[in-house]
Amino acid sequence: MSHPKTKTAIFDYLRIGWGLVLTALGLNLFLIPNKIAAGGISGIATILFHTFHIPVGGSMLIMNVILFSIGFKILGKGFGAKTIVASIGLSVLVDASAWLLPVRQMTDDLLIASIFGNLLTGIGMAIIFDRNASTGGTDIIARILNRTSSMNIGRALLTIDFCVAAGAGFFLHSVDIGMYSLLSVLINCFTIDAFVNVINVSRMVLIISTKTRQIAAIAMAELNRGGTLIPFEGAYTCHTGQMLMMVIRPRQTARLRELVRDIDPHAFVIVNNVNRVAGEGFKSIWDPSGEI
Repeated sequence: MSHPKTKTAIFDYLRIGWGLVLTALGLNLFLIPNKIAAGGISGIATILFHTFHIPVGGSMLIMNVILFSIGFKILGKGFGAKTIVASIGLSVLVDASAWLLPVRQMTDDLLIASIFGNLLTGIGMAIIFDRNASTGGTDIIARILNRTSSMNIGRALLTIDFCVAAGAGFFLHSVDIGMYSLLSVLINCFTIDAFVNVINVSRMVLIISTKTRQIAAIAMAELNRGGTLIPFEGAYTCHTGQMLMMVIRPRQTARLRELVRDIDPHAFVIVNNVNRVAGEGFKSIWDPSGEI
């Protein structure tokens, strides 16, 4: 029987691989052909490709090697194998997919390219980040700025990405390219944040009823989810009893509501979205991305 850590590691790298494929497709089908530099190392590589005809994946790999070397010296060995594998993997996939794809450019409309390119790369990066990895690059510069100044990592990343996007307009001699690159940085940020929340969302349900134990028994049997009984006392009625707390998947919410309604139509139910649930039935406790 394999160890839980081994299973988690295999699953992590499979998910990272899928995220890398989506990111590479977004770059090659939409962003790179339209000269849109949506920040980061890939943005710098896009500028170099259209200025000096240097392959995007190759220049990304060289820049990452340089940045990792500097990062190891200044920050120590804190990057992890996943980030190193992801950064190398993306460099390889970008050049390989550019050569293998039957379509070189999906559209020449800059707005459509900015939206769909960054949706693909944003979802891909969100999957990678959810596995506690990154593709290196400007993340390392941001960490160095955070270490050597008072600038936090989020602000440093955004500043670097905006500088890269503005540089695209300057070096590629196009105000439109610069503005669409800046727009792409914003779309990418929002997509990553939104999709990370979608991946991790669960729902915590609090049920107050005079038939709590009956609701718990049926709900646990039908939904295959555990529950916790919490003693309570009503502030107005001073009535005491037990409240049921359950964490379920979003798709199970409607069924749980039906079960509660059938058993006690007068029950009081509170539903909240929650993130980062770790434990049986959800993300493994061995999964770093499941930690609170």
